[in-house]
Amino acid sequence: MTQRQDKHTNVLIVDQPFDADGNETPFGQRWGGERFTLTPEHLAALQAGKTIALDVMNEYVVFLKLGDGV
Repeated sequence: MTQRQDKHTNVLIVDQPFDADGNETPFGQRWGGERFTLTPEHLAALQAGKTIALDVMNEYVVFLKLGDGV
């Protein structure tokens, strides 16, 4: 699995999604995961300074924001 990890966060860039259901992952053992696909509209919103909110497994919320200097 090719990956690049941001040194300051728990964000990885990977080639493709991986099975996280009880398996060892680059983050350690995990018990679930969900796939999200961003559209050009989502990317434009990020570039305009907006934040994207993601509903994860009907239990958690993850917020995506474009980093500084991007």
